[in-house]
Amino acid sequence: MIRFEGIEKTYPVYARPQDRLWEWLSRKQRHRLHVALTGVEFEVQSGETFGLIGENGAGKSTLLKIAAGTIRPTKGQVYRQGRVAALLELGAGFHPEESGQDNIRFMAALHGVQGEVLEAFVAQTIEFSELSSEALSRPVKTYSSGMFMRLAFAAATAIDPEVLIVDEALSVGDLHFQKKSLNRILGLRERGTTILFCSHNLYQVRSLCQRAAWVHGGLIEALGNTEDVVTAYEAHERRRYAHLRTEGAADPGVSARSTNGPLSGSSSAPVKIVCLSTETSDGINPAQVDSFQDLILDIQVEAYSDAPFHVGFAIVRPDKDNVFGTSTQFRKSHSTLQGKGLHRLRLKFPHLPLLSGEYLWNVYTLDDTGLQVLDMAELIQPFTVLNQKHREFGLVWMEHEWLQCA
Repeated sequence: MIRFEGIEKTYPVYARPQDRLWEWLSRKQRHRLHVALTGVEFEVQSGETFGLIGENGAGKSTLLKIAAGTIRPTKGQVYRQGRVAALLELGAGFHPEESGQDNIRFMAALHGVQGEVLEAFVAQTIEFSELSSEALSRPVKTYSSGMFMRLAFAAATAIDPEVLIVDEALSVGDLHFQKKSLNRILGLRERGTTILFCSHNLYQVRSLCQRAAWVHGGLIEALGNTEDVVTAYEAHERRRYAHLRTEGAADPGVSARSTNGPLSGSSSAPVKIVCLSTETSDGINPAQVDSFQDLILDIQVEAYSDAPFHVGFAIVRPDKDNVFGTSTQFRKSHSTLQGKGLHRLRLKFPHLPLLSGEYLWNVYTLDDTGLQVLDMAELIQPFTVLNQKHREFGLVWMEHEWLQCA
């Protein structure tokens, strides 16, 4: 559905605004070239959900604009098939002086929606956006970022696109609309829509996308299976921030929290994290745990509605490296938690296989799909593991057997 062939995009950069005029008058170059993308070649297949990842300034947004057709590449060709809808910069395509109602009709016209279909498009967009008649009658320049996103997402997906391009759209707005938008994307995916999905949320990329590309310095650094690409990117990020680590201490940016008091990071979360504790034969929340000691993790959350949800957690190192993580959605039953009130989850690690080191916990509440984070408490309840019985080193104990020593 989308194919990039030899894509390159460069921009002239001027030291001063007036240099543009002097360059035109003197016919002498007064700019340098910034290469945003070079040598980009890959294909997004029909019906595929494809992820784009990379640090800020890597060239992801430029590539998405080229895919959407809002800018042209300096070199190369992009081929698209089917009706394309794009959620790029917030409010892109909207006229700030016109009302929300008028901008909906502008969006419809841009996509060739006319006649009876137009009125259905307008009604569906208004219904999905949940914006009031008063809000829709005002110029969109008066909208908050959340209102912009509601209208843009509703209009872009109301045309039932064959190709949907999404750039960080799920990070804007309240939890309710984020959930609603995610369900719309999942519905489009199930109907066979091709989705090009760009996000810094690697959990969502892992969960949504079959394949991914890591963009780094304007180049495709890695391309292929999502897990392979995301793992390579995470390894790069760890190396990138390695200089911030101090030997034998936590990352300077890490501030561990105890579990004394509520852990909820959001005052409006529909499912809040109440507390996390650990138990061993030595007591509750021991500061030190021995390798191969039984450990029980106790998590309490409080739900304020009957909507189904999941709970996840991760053991992490002080450098934020994940050691192990899972959630209730990965249980054999795949069943969700449900019901208002307090929920308690207990999980046992028999013969904890961690070796000597410093560790912390991350805990999350998630929606019924396991994709949207409702509440989180990260880098909490620090504990030290000591491997006093064996001399092996590393993160975890691995069962092994010497077959030959000659």
